Amino acid sequence: MAKAEERQAKITRVSITSIVMNIALSLVKAAVGAASGSVAIINDAVNNATDSISSLVTMVFYSVGRRRPTRKHPLGYGRMEYLSALVVSMLVIMTGFGCLSSSIDAIRKPQDVRLDIFGYTVVVLSIIAKLFLSRLNKKAGEETDSDALVATGKDALSDALVTGLTLVSALLVPLTGLQLDGVVGIVVALFILWAGISSILETTSSIMGERPDADTVALIRSLVGKHPPLKGGYDMMLHNYGPERVLGTCNVEVPIDAHAEDVFDAMTDAEKEIREKTGIHMTFGLYAVNDYRSDVRQMKEEVLAAMKAASPHVLSLHAFHVHFDTKTIHFDVVIDFRARNLSQLSGILEKAVNERYPDYKVEFTMDPEYD
Repeated sequence: MAKAEERQAKITRVSITSIVMNIALSLVKAAVGAASGSVAIINDAVNNATDSISSLVTMVFYSVGRRRPTRKHPLGYGRMEYLSALVVSMLVIMTGFGCLSSSIDAIRKPQDVRLDIFGYTVVVLSIIAKLFLSRLNKKAGEETDSDALVATGKDALSDALVTGLTLVSALLVPLTGLQLDGVVGIVVALFILWAGISSILETTSSIMGERPDADTVALIRSLVGKHPPLKGGYDMMLHNYGPERVLGTCNVEVPIDAHAEDVFDAMTDAEKEIREKTGIHMTFGLYAVNDYRSDVRQMKEEVLAAMKAASPHVLSLHAFHVHFDTKTIHFDVVIDFRARNLSQLSGILEKAVNERYPDYKVEFTMDPEYD
């Protein structure tokens, strides 16, 4: 992810570029649409005007999201960026419904649509401009982890496609005599609506919380493993408070005979390295294990095999600890999200382990497949 200053500069620069270009496109298209009588081009002009407002909303909300944390919001205002993506999506949908209504009217009361050379030139140049804006916003959005810019980039690409349809419609009128303007206007409106709805779905998913990226999880685990006596990195959860503030939690295993000072130093060093390389502020939980013993490792393998034989939903075990003094086996078992009726599954798994180790008491926790 780009550094905060670089990220702010890039988002502001791309947003201003989009605002200026969309305003220019909107004004020129509105003039061409009015002169030619094309409702599809007028719809396109309205959509460009909405796009300029969307870019302004992105820039304003990002500035608000950069506010320093307060007593009321100690984790900052970074999630304002997700709200901006929602606002942008709602504006796109409102524009889509307005364009749909005007297109239906154009079908009911068709008008002659005629474009001159200037009009055709404007339409072609607008397609090129929208393809440029699509690439600019999408690339910047990926580099800065901005959902709003990515959504704007997708919207610009759909704009280029629908403007292409408008161009085809205008070319067909003098060749066929068919008045396709209203029909193409409906297609334009549907593209606009789909862009808005898909952006809402993606942004809502980010707000609700998503599964951590596999590469990020693998990197965190590799960094944990560099700091013995820490091992693993289980039940990992990443809590996103905006692209610039991510908090994480995970549990690590340490041998039961490890010194507290050594564990503390290792956790401190691991947290620092993870923060430097990923920007994630990580907090660790701890499992004390004794699977450094060969007999315990064998028991762990046999317990896992018995559980997998009992249910296809069993993925792995961790936090495996055998208390020989009390004859107790304690561990966590990771279950995939397809599993249903977890209480029944728990009984099945407990029975499978008891059959293999009848002299031991079994205590385990079923963990969802968080990462």
